[in-house]
Amino acid sequence: MIERRKFLQGAAMLAMSDTLPAFAAGGQDAALAALLQHHSEAYLRRMPQEATGGRRATDASAASRSSLDDRSQAARGRDRGAIKMALSGLAGIDRAALSPKAALDYDVARFVYTTLDDLLGRYGFVDLNLRPSPYIVQQMGGAWYWLPGSIGERQPLDAPGDVAPWLARLDGFAVALDQETDRIRHDAAEGVSPPGFVIDRTIPQLKSLRDESPAKSRLIAPMLARIAAQGYGDVSARAETILRTRIVPALDRQISILDSLRARASDVGGVWRLPDGEAYYASALRANTTTDVAPGELHREGLAQCRALSAEIDRLLTSQGLGKGSVGERLAALDADKRFQASGDLGRAKLLALAERQIEATTARLGNGFHTVTVHPVEVRRMEPGVEQGSPGAMYHGLGSAGTGLITVNLLQPEENAAWRMPTLIHHEGVPGHHYQASVMRNTPALPLFRQLVRFSSYSEGWALYAEQVADELGVYEDNPFGRIGSLQSQLFRAARIVVDTGLHHERWTREKAANWMVENAGEPPLSTDREIARYCVLPGQACAFKVGANRIVAAREAARAKMGDKFDVRDFHDLVLKAGPVPMAVLEAAVAAWASA
Repeated sequence: MIERRKFLQGAAMLAMSDTLPAFAAGGQDAALAALLQHHSEAYLRRMPQEATGGRRATDASAASRSSLDDRSQAARGRDRGAIKMALSGLAGIDRAALSPKAALDYDVARFVYTTLDDLLGRYGFVDLNLRPSPYIVQQMGGAWYWLPGSIGERQPLDAPGDVAPWLARLDGFAVALDQETDRIRHDAAEGVSPPGFVIDRTIPQLKSLRDESPAKSRLIAPMLARIAAQGYGDVSARAETILRTRIVPALDRQISILDSLRARASDVGGVWRLPDGEAYYASALRANTTTDVAPGELHREGLAQCRALSAEIDRLLTSQGLGKGSVGERLAALDADKRFQASGDLGRAKLLALAERQIEATTARLGNGFHTVTVHPVEVRRMEPGVEQGSPGAMYHGLGSAGTGLITVNLLQPEENAAWRMPTLIHHEGVPGHHYQASVMRNTPALPLFRQLVRFSSYSEGWALYAEQVADELGVYEDNPFGRIGSLQSQLFRAARIVVDTGLHHERWTREKAANWMVENAGEPPLSTDREIARYCVLPGQACAFKVGANRIVAAREAARAKMGDKFDVRDFHDLVLKAGPVPMAVLEAAVAAWASA
């Protein structure tokens, strides 16, 4: 999963001015480019975290280091008004007069703006990945979750003058918390509040952040160490005062509002229980998958994919002498097999070392499927313990300004990470998944600013899941049959996510039914499954993006192969998909079809 910290605000504000620029002569391509550039620059002025987090070469980048995104309810209303203005501007462009490249940009913008116009008219929040949640704050979302790492560790610190902006952002964290607390209260009055089990997961994590001593605080300790190491002075007293007098009280207020909601909270995880919940889910599913598939149809597709993958895993398990019991039972037995177990700190170190070796081994084989074989360095380390309880199995954090990537692995319970599962997890987050994708894009001629800003889960997560299959095709499992079982189980897990996500939100399954189905049919450990089900409840539709995106990429590849015959080169196909940048699935399919025809 890719980290959302850069896009966490309840509004993807892509146009913030009441006036549009006057377009110079140059045809519709030039008019569209100017319009989207205007929208993007206005967005960066409004969203300082994106401006500084991406180290954008804009005036806003340096000026906004002291600010955080506006998370207020009023800002959300302004955002929707701006999106309507952006749609109006786009309507003035004649798509038929655009070049193929500009038409692609137009189609991306049209999808983004229409989707945001819809989602910003609903409750909850939506980020620039078009990932909505009905709940402003939950166990894996909210300022408390995303900002401590950004403020406390990754804040730009290039000169002594960057210390004051950091302190201002630290102080602004309290404002961000209070803005979200106000929105929790606002949405609760509209009948939208998290289920009790979500609140029960969130409050202890808020308290953990609140109760950290200054010496160990994620918000200040790493930055104070950086400031001291670079000789920029001692501001520890000021930072601790902000922490004690501003941030801790704001956390207390957020804990209090969630506490007050807990007594009357529902135990139903599906969004169907919320106002206009069925329509909300259909909208969230479309935003996440970038397709128009109906929830019921997708549920049936997920079931069919699970049956096919289970049959293939069954054959492989039987070939390794594991022929008794259901597929789920046999996969659970593999988890308990001493050959693959890891426990305690020694087990954590063993799993991280295994991940690093897998990246090296896969990188050495890239030439069999890719033109680009040089990959930026990447660090693999344990996820911050303070967020592991509500987080997925691993997360890719992107390329830093120095060009090094970061993968964090959830090692709260290392026993959940059996060694046969680890290679494919690293293929997803690392090579040839998210990190390889980021490495290629870093060395590709820059996309227009607008295209750099927008993201789509079905594209990014779809690529990473597709990359797991590509790793198998590169031959990484030639001498590792259990690793290949792990690869197929990962595909099964993502197909099962479709079943469970649509089950919860459309078929009205209980959480217990969803968890039992996942354990029994996908061979997932009960503890991690419990976290997964809670994740699907707060991010409806997002879990479907992985398999839907991967399936569409495979289908586009095979359609191109059938049309091109001997002229098809998978390395060219991969270049096309990666260098096109993030696009909705229909746009990607059209681009691949045009390439195959040409």
